[in-house]
Amino acid sequence: MKLAALQFDAKFGQVGINIACADAILAASPPKDVDLLVLPELAFTGYNHTPASIASLLEPTAKGVSTEWAISTAAKFDCLVTVGYPERCTDGPELLAYNSTVTVDQHGKVLAHYRKTHLYYTDESWAKEGPEKWLVTNLPFHKHADTEVKGQTVLKAAFGICMDLNPYQFTAPWDAYEFCTAAIEGQAQILVLSMAWLSSLPADELRELPLEPDHSTFSYWINRLMPFLGTDNEVIIICANRAGEEDGKNPCGQLEGGVRYAGTSWIGKISNGRVSVWGMLGRHEEGLLLADLEEPSRLNFRVAKPIVTTEEAVSQGDIQE
Repeated sequence: MKLAALQFDAKFGQVGINIACADAILAASPPKDVDLLVLPELAFTGYNHTPASIASLLEPTAKGVSTEWAISTAAKFDCLVTVGYPERCTDGPELLAYNSTVTVDQHGKVLAHYRKTHLYYTDESWAKEGPEKWLVTNLPFHKHADTEVKGQTVLKAAFGICMDLNPYQFTAPWDAYEFCTAAIEGQAQILVLSMAWLSSLPADELRELPLEPDHSTFSYWINRLMPFLGTDNEVIIICANRAGEEDGKNPCGQLEGGVRYAGTSWIGKISNGRVSVWGMLGRHEEGLLLADLEEPSRLNFRVAKPIVTTEEAVSQGDIQE
């Protein structure tokens, strides 16, 4: 199985420019023979929006510019594509907005549509929580997979968006692990994570070592995936985070200088206390991460004692989105 994660510095509110950036990265590093390409949360709009700034960027459910781009890109590279976008739902009498991802196949069919369950401070100002809660569903892979269902090769995929990894509103018990619990109960074989995860690093550190991953962020993610480390069932993780900076107040710590994102997109597997990583991008890097899971992983390690309470995470400065 071959997976790809696209990481870039989305310019705030500049949808056309951001689409052109994504296209340029894919043109420079074409994802050949890839099964699934994943983009970050709110990939083409930027993240740090107010209700006023996001209003004109909302897209109809699975029919807007982000979905159109995903369909075109899936057809071009003969793969599945997942992209994050701000949804305007008009199915009911009331106009509702959601922070969503849509997944399409190479024929233009919508395979999965997920609405973020755990909202962060920023998006809860304009979006509603996904009423369906967690989504675990079959994704058909016509190139590489292990399980055949009705003549198609499929994997059970659990979808998450950024804050979904954290305890609900940072008030739920640390060990509730709501996303992981739902994914395990749904027998997920792959976690598809679209992120706009913040970094607590100062801007100069992000810029001086752009190709170096944000190790604190990666460690935190592993802690939030801890339930999978206690199971014998192997799970694949593809995590597509954005990079770069945006204006506005940074809720991650008391640092000045706007909102900074952690990059560090990665692709790996977790099982029975062991983490294997096939690839990881830098903290301030733009590019396409490609991973062939048939090849040997580049990094393997076992996890020591995890953080077990929200208080421990706060004391270490790790609580963030």
